[in-house]
Amino acid sequence: MKKDYIIIIGTGSFVMDDNFGDGVILRSVIQWIDLYSDNSIALFYRTKSKLDKLKTKIDNLCSNNIELIHLDNLENFISSENIFASFICIPDKNHFSYTQKMLNANIPTWIVKPVTDNLKEAQELLELSNSKKISLWVDYHKRFDKSNTLLKKYIKDNSYGNMLHYSVQYTQPISLPLETFSWTKDTNVLSYIGCHYIDQLEFLYEKRIESFRISSIGTKGIIFNKIGNNCYDSIITTLVIKLDNNKEVICNFQVGWNDPAGTPSKSHQRVEATFEKGRLIMDQKERGMELWDENKSNQINPYFFSSSYDSFLNKEQYSGYGYDSVKYFLDSTKENKKNNLNSLPYIQNILFSEKVLEASKESLKLNGEWININMDDEYNE
Repeated sequence: MKKDYIIIIGTGSFVMDDNFGDGVILRSVIQWIDLYSDNSIALFYRTKSKLDKLKTKIDNLCSNNIELIHLDNLENFISSENIFASFICIPDKNHFSYTQKMLNANIPTWIVKPVTDNLKEAQELLELSNSKKISLWVDYHKRFDKSNTLLKKYIKDNSYGNMLHYSVQYTQPISLPLETFSWTKDTNVLSYIGCHYIDQLEFLYEKRIESFRISSIGTKGIIFNKIGNNCYDSIITTLVIKLDNNKEVICNFQVGWNDPAGTPSKSHQRVEATFEKGRLIMDQKERGMELWDENKSNQINPYFFSSSYDSFLNKEQYSGYGYDSVKYFLDSTKENKKNNLNSLPYIQNILFSEKVLEASKESLKLNGEWININMDDEYNE
C-alpha cells in the first residue's frame, strides 16, 4: 500500500528554525501526525550543499521517517505518490507556480502569507481553487490569536460602538533582511509582515469592506542603501476603509525592519483600536513573560508557538496560534470538509489584503499619492 504523504516545500526559518527560535511548520506537522494520523512527510529542498546540515537538524528534531527529496523531483513525486496535503513555504515570487502545480494536481494546499504579493496571480489562484474545488489555506495565523478574536467579538457585538481608528506598530530586527533572508530584494516589509494586520481588517469585518483609499511612503536607511529595489527600512501607511454601512475606519500602519541587535524579541507588535465609546490597547509582544539569562533578557510570546509541558499527555507539546493554523487546515483536510466560514483564511476570504498590498506598492512608486480602490473592481494590468 502506498503511503499518504504530507509534502513540505521549503526548508527556511519558518519550516526549520532561525536564531530566534524553532520553526513552526515541520514541528507542527510532525506533532499532528503523532496525534491524529499515520501520514508520512516528504520535505523538498533546493540547495544540495546544505543537505548534510539539513539531515543533522532533522535527526536532532525527531525519530520520524522524513524523506528528503530534491526539488527537481517534485513533479514526478506528486504524479506517482498519494499526496494528502502540501505546505508551500518559499519566497513570495515562487508562490504562484508551486501553488498552481498543487491545485492542478488536486492537492489541498497551505501556503505562507501573502498569497503571491501579486494581485493578478492571487486572483488566478482563487479561480483555480474554486474551479477545482480544492482548498487553498493562507497562513494568516493572527486570525487565531486570542486578543484578535476578542477584538472581533467587540466589533460583532457593537460593545463600544463603531471602531473609528485602528493603529498598528510592527517591527522586526534589521538582521533578518540583511543576514537571514536571501530574497529581501523581492519583497517589502509591509508585504512580508504588515500583511498580517491588513488581513485582520478583513477578519474583523468579514466581507463588509466596500472600498478603500491608501497612501504609503517608505523610509530610506541602512536596508534601502544596501539593497535598494524599493526595500525600505520601514513603510508608513494610511488606509481608510469604507464599510457597507457607509462608516469609515482610519487605519495607520508603521511597519519596519529596523529593530537593533539588542532587541529582546523577534517582533514588536502593538495595536490600538479606538471606538466611539472605548479604546482597546493590545501589546502583542509583552505577553507577561520574560526570560533572563547571562546574555540578555528575552520577552517571550508563549501564545504564538512554543513547546511546554502537557499534563494530560505527560510530555512536551507544541501549542499556540501558529500551530493552530497548521492543525485546523490538516483537520479539515482529513475530514474532507471545507468550512466556509468567512473567519477562516481560505483564499476566498483574504483577497482584501492582496488588493491593499498592490495599491500600497503603487502609492510608494508615486511618493505617497492616494490610491482609491473599490472592492468589486476587476484587476487591470
